[in-house]
Amino acid sequence: MKVLASLVLIVFAVDAATQSTCSNCNYKGKTYPFLSRFEAEVDACMREVCYCKCNGTAVCPPGLRIRTCGDCTQCTHPITGMGIDPYSTFFFHLNCYRLSCLCNCNGTYDCPGAVLLSNCK
Repeated sequence: MKVLASLVLIVFAVDAATQSTCSNCNYKGKTYPFLSRFEAEVDACMREVCYCKCNGTAVCPPGLRIRTCGDCTQCTHPITGMGIDPYSTFFFHLNCYRLSCLCNCNGTYDCPGAVLLSNCK
């Protein structure tokens, strides 16, 4: 019985410490509890699965997006001309940069990430 009481006390102490050091996430105007999983709207046809970390930041991996409509248009790869599925991430090189892009539902794409290639001058 003493072991069980000690275990309950330890769990309570860890839980109390976590609550005092963790912060909720504010994401797209809404607040989510720390260490939780939630979904947020990307656009009218896409939701993203996100996780609220203990430090109050939301992480929404692009690979965990959920398509809610079936009428999206493929993007066209700017170099190869190949079709790219909506909400897929793709890469290409432009001049001395490697771009990381995301295909949108309407056939356009955004490239928020660019890395300077080290062997390029």
